[in-house]
Amino acid sequence: MTLQTEKTNWLDAPISSHFPKLTRETLLVVLILLAAVFTRFYLLGDRVMSHDEVNHVVPSFDLYEGRGYVHDPVTHGPLQFHLVALSYFLLGDSDFSSRVPAALFSIATVLFVWWGFRRYLGRWGALISSFLFLISPYMLFYGRYTRNEAFVALFGVIMLYAVLRYLETGKTSYLYLFTAVTALHFTSKETAFIYAAQTLIFLGVLFLDRVTRRDWKRPEYYRPFILGLIISFALVAMALAVYAGTSAGIPAAAEGAAPAATPISPYALILGGAGLLGVILSLAMLVRGFSWESIRRERSFDLLVLLGTLVLPQLSPFAVKLAGWNPLDYTSQGALHTAVFLIPIVLITILIGVWWNRKVWLGNFALFYGIFIVFYTTFFTNGQGFFTGLVGSLGYWLSQQGVNRGEQPVYYYALLQIPVYEYLPALGTLLAAVLGIRQLKRDKHLWHPGDAELTSDEAAPLPAEAVEPSAAEETPISPERQEPPVLALLLFWSVSSLIAYSYAGEKMPWLTVHITLGMLLCTGWSLGYLVESTRWQEIRAKKGWLALVLLPVFLISLISLLGNLFGARVPFAGKTTEQLQATYSFLFSLLTLLGSGAGLAWIFRQWADAGQVRRTMTFAFFALLAVVTARTAFRASYINYNNAKEYLVYAHAARGPKDVLAQVEDISRRLTGGLDIQVAYDNDTRYPYWWYFRHYPNRIDYDVNPTNDLRNAPIILVGADNYSKIEPVVGNSYQRFDYMRLWWPNQDYYLFKWANIQAEYDAELAANGAESAQLTLGKYLSLSLKHIGDFITNSSLRDAIWQIWYNADYTCYAEVTGKSGLTMTDWSPSNTMRMYIRKDVLAKIWNYGASGSADGVTFTDPYEGKSVKLEAAQVVGAPGSAEGQFQSPRSVAAAPDGTLYVADSKNNRIQHLAADGTVLESWGTFGDALKGEVPGGQFSEPWGVAVGPDGSVYVADTWNSRIQKFTADGRFLKMWGVFGTAETPGGLWGPRAIAVDGTGRVFVTDT
Repeated sequence: MTLQTEKTNWLDAPISSHFPKLTRETLLVVLILLAAVFTRFYLLGDRVMSHDEVNHVVPSFDLYEGRGYVHDPVTHGPLQFHLVALSYFLLGDSDFSSRVPAALFSIATVLFVWWGFRRYLGRWGALISSFLFLISPYMLFYGRYTRNEAFVALFGVIMLYAVLRYLETGKTSYLYLFTAVTALHFTSKETAFIYAAQTLIFLGVLFLDRVTRRDWKRPEYYRPFILGLIISFALVAMALAVYAGTSAGIPAAAEGAAPAATPISPYALILGGAGLLGVILSLAMLVRGFSWESIRRERSFDLLVLLGTLVLPQLSPFAVKLAGWNPLDYTSQGALHTAVFLIPIVLITILIGVWWNRKVWLGNFALFYGIFIVFYTTFFTNGQGFFTGLVGSLGYWLSQQGVNRGEQPVYYYALLQIPVYEYLPALGTLLAAVLGIRQLKRDKHLWHPGDAELTSDEAAPLPAEAVEPSAAEETPISPERQEPPVLALLLFWSVSSLIAYSYAGEKMPWLTVHITLGMLLCTGWSLGYLVESTRWQEIRAKKGWLALVLLPVFLISLISLLGNLFGARVPFAGKTTEQLQATYSFLFSLLTLLGSGAGLAWIFRQWADAGQVRRTMTFAFFALLAVVTARTAFRASYINYNNAKEYLVYAHAARGPKDVLAQVEDISRRLTGGLDIQVAYDNDTRYPYWWYFRHYPNRIDYDVNPTNDLRNAPIILVGADNYSKIEPVVGNSYQRFDYMRLWWPNQDYYLFKWANIQAEYDAELAANGAESAQLTLGKYLSLSLKHIGDFITNSSLRDAIWQIWYNADYTCYAEVTGKSGLTMTDWSPSNTMRMYIRKDVLAKIWNYGASGSADGVTFTDPYEGKSVKLEAAQVVGAPGSAEGQFQSPRSVAAAPDGTLYVADSKNNRIQHLAADGTVLESWGTFGDALKGEVPGGQFSEPWGVAVGPDGSVYVADTWNSRIQKFTADGRFLKMWGVFGTAETPGGLWGPRAIAVDGTGRVFVTDT
């Protein structure tokens, strides 16, 4: 009996003679499936609906209720809304049913990884990968979340499977599978563009690898082809660099407005044109030297053409944006701009597809855009959805990358999310890379040993009549199976995902799902490889089972020993209770380490093969990591799911909104017998009550403008931004209850924010010269080095960070750093809310603890009945963006000469008006300091304006976090301020109002 047969038999052996068809592999799969069902559905409806979930469930509920659905790129693709609406139809509308589609897709992902990748990871590798998808903190948390990540994860693994299967077999059925899941991904989220780019790059490299390793019919063209490609790519790269340099600092347009045309340097055009010409010439040499017939036999070429032509029309927003137009402009003029590029691109796509393979391409094209049209038009009820999906999705995504939502650092994934949560697959991917390099050194393909498990029928060449025709109809495919580069694809996917999402402007925690996906498969490959190449019979014969027991003990005692040596409580430091406890802990860890180490040495001395020792130690190490990972996932999904202790969330709902909901429902049912109570909420508490009050017919959304009419509502909810506005309304008639509404994770992982440094550097350069600006830059560099140095040298800080990583416990960190705001009662950053219940209502409900009676005296507005209605003597302006028109005018300041200055906020300008409303001057354009240097005279929603005694005009440039000073006629003089907290020198955080006294002193309301 061979070793491979023994390993196969272990999985194939029945678990009992009473159940001969129930094999061990089947049992393991059933256990994983049951665990997936339990983990995805346990407490599924308990967590409060987060901000982003509300944006998804409310339109889904409207669709379920028959009010239709209109695609909006802000909330990504339409597929999720249809699936959630279907869930409401089958299960009713609730938090639980809202998350059922995500849970089902997450379960399907776990199961598909086992079923689909047995061939490419081996049977053990597929089982291990399936288990890792089960316990992955990110796959679990966002597999229970009404976002698109759970859907994309399934589409992602199926797409990778389809690529591998087509590269192996050449069957066109896998092209259709590839097209279907790609289309579904495009109906889910804009990450489809990143996935498509990754796939095209990999296939392009694979194609080049294959054509350069095969014999050319005319070898004299080989070297010119390679040289031409190198030169062409270099020219294109230089063109992009020149374009990026010339476009830096160009102000972005306000949301919804057409952007200013981005200047294209003639050098960029020349370099880009030369690069494109070089690519065409290189391809011509490839055709002449390698031949069309040989090219069209390459399966990677089929996938390249298919995916490229399917996606090409959706890339038209790139061209529209490059031309200086707005791809989000859906007006007739905007549609004309888009059509200028879209129509030629579609025609080129059709020509390429028909030339490649008319029958196969038309079938795939119909499948792709059939799925696309059905969902984006909501089954043909929203015709505009086709265009918002085809052009708007990528257009909005491109605009968001410049916004840099969250302002996370470039190391956000590599040094925070992955080390805190997905450390196991990261290390497993490194192991896979090492094993892959070793295979390459032995001149082996990156092909898993699981191939040895294929039956003779699977491993043998296919008969010619059993093979489907190639995508190139004229040239039948070779009947032999080809070995696809499994590990190369998985490693590329892992690394390129990390690079792509780290480089993207918008970095949010849930995007870690896409980085983790490839790493989990890589880890299954590497661990499955080790399982299948380990001589288990020899290990059993030499007491290997005892080594597997002792190794975790050895590793845990080693970690504990290192913690005692380098932690905050050093052994042998004194005789206090804590010091003695540290000493005893150190001694116990040392004795355990020595004992388990001696046992391992005794066992391993009998092993002649050092590789078997390394394998056994690796298994134990990853088994320990799996336990810790499962614990991390459990803590995040079932313990801390409503608080901010975890980093895998961003703007996260606290428990408060659901507690308030329960009380509102209780009061309503007791007073009205149903949900007919009047309950009012503002723009802040709209999230999540836009969803939670969907069945309250008398709900009132008063936005940001509370009035006395709200006193008719027994319950009023208000967010922190409107506290001061609601106080005059509620007076003494309401009892106040405070709650935490929303919070963000602790953000001390920032070393610095480059946008802030750049702004301060530029301001210092303009004010005091290069030497002073260099000192400013050095200050931040010294500060960042100090943070790193503190972590290396400060044992208390290291221990505190360990407690955050291992237990999500911030107690030690708060003590070491002296920071407050790290408990669940005072967490910072956070956002609070208040519930006001009218006292006469409380008096009727004794268990709510309010004093008074049902007939108690209510608050009377002392000014009620004493107001005088005045008619405006003069009205100036109208809605719009032309001169003399306004959008959200925030502030008015009178000059000594009687003229007026208006902060026209949404138009990003200041308007100077005569007393009769005539426009004298108007200045200002949009500029976003988060994207780079913004010169004076550009604004991001100025809220405040004031006039000094000398006639100078001061403007609070709110979202650029600075103050600008101008002459009376709008000529820029100076500016100051950088984005930052109170501790930041010159720091401002959204300055709203500004005033100047008689001596010229400037006063700013810094929110």
